[in-house]
Amino acid sequence: MNWIGVVIVGMTIGLLGKLVAPRPFEDSPLWLAVACGVAGVLVGWSVVGEGHSTMRWLAALGLSAVSVAAALTSTERDRTHV
Repeated sequence: MNWIGVVIVGMTIGLLGKLVAPRPFEDSPLWLAVACGVAGVLVGWSVVGEGHSTMRWLAALGLSAVSVAAALTSTERDRTHV
């Protein structure tokens, strides 16, 4: 798969992560979730060697999901202290 496909998969994971996020996280920016999804897939894709396509995709999906979750968690706003 080429780099364009990897970026599309990262964008999809970022959008899915934003879609399934619970209610407190829906104020986080969409661009941040997409950017973290793309970054996670690119890092996971480049870390694993050429010969291991299954491990490459698992690493890419895992890192992307973790980075999207971390981004949404870090932008959570505390609404009790207004």
